[in-house]
Amino acid sequence: MRKRKTWVEAVVKYFVDRPWLRLWAVIVIGSIALLAATGQIHLQGNGWPTKYEYGSVFTAVLVWSIAKAFFKRDLMEEFLMGWIFGIQWEFLTEPYWTYLPDKFNVVVWKDIPLLALIGWGTTFTLAMLISNWMGKVFFRLPHRNLLIDWRVLLCDAIAIQIMGSLAEWSYGIMLGCWTYNLGFGIGKSPLGLGWEIHIGYMIIMFWYGTTMRVWALKLEGRL
Repeated sequence: MRKRKTWVEAVVKYFVDRPWLRLWAVIVIGSIALLAATGQIHLQGNGWPTKYEYGSVFTAVLVWSIAKAFFKRDLMEEFLMGWIFGIQWEFLTEPYWTYLPDKFNVVVWKDIPLLALIGWGTTFTLAMLISNWMGKVFFRLPHRNLLIDWRVLLCDAIAIQIMGSLAEWSYGIMLGCWTYNLGFGIGKSPLGLGWEIHIGYMIIMFWYGTTMRVWALKLEGRL
């Protein structure tokens, strides 16, 4: 009788079979370990995750599971890179907003909650899927194979505005999970968000999207 693999063996095999993911996993785990070693990761409130934090984890798992089950797509690559870019964004822009302590209990650095990093993975992943879909439907672009093309950048810009604005509007404005500490010098969009936020989303999406496509071409042996 064939012995059934444990979940630990399954996880190890998953990364062994995908060497390109190991580097990104090391970066994410290494960042978390460094924060833990310096005492930055801590619990606040009653010490238990809030409903918002449970919701962010559930959403990420749901997106990954649906793509895996119905579309035969493994999105771990997109999620890991999204978390890496999310860590960069949150650390670099930390002074510009304040996360409210009554909304989050698991904090990874200063007031930055773990939910924010998980949310970045989900936001970038969905934005990448939407961008690729738009490219195929409206421009007949091959999936993830074009590196620099105005049509690709246009799809990336629209996709991240959809997902980024949805995240900012739902969690930031409707649920009040954070407040903004900077004045919006060039005004606000119809959604009530500063135009600087929309511009920042586009810049980091161009960086994220290009990085993902470089890796795709590399893995296909075309770069």
